[in-house]
Amino acid sequence: MFEQALNHWEEDDFFQYFQQAFAQLNLDELPLFTCCKYSGVIDPDSISLRLLSSRSDAQTIHLKIGVFFCEILSGCACSDDPSLAIMLENNYCELTVEINRADAKTTFASCAF
Repeated sequence: MFEQALNHWEEDDFFQYFQQAFAQLNLDELPLFTCCKYSGVIDPDSISLRLLSSRSDAQTIHLKIGVFFCEILSGCACSDDPSLAIMLENNYCELTVEINRADAKTTFASCAF
């Protein structure tokens, strides 16, 4: 999945390919739930990424990314206004990412901050 990103390492479009591969992941493959403060239910359409740092060695590409996302908070529609039944709460998490340069195997870990 991250092979295209690996092929574009040290090129201007690397992070674009990384974001495309990241978007194909299931939420349960990511440690975002450790960063949840409210419901633990993440809106997958709300996820956006920022590259905070990057470096590499002979075996691995090391990234630190910021992940912005929204948690879904179930509300009450007592006023008969269905738009109040679901609310979104903004959240943020920093992840470390390691991409193996030999096979593009990618691992994610949550950063403590």
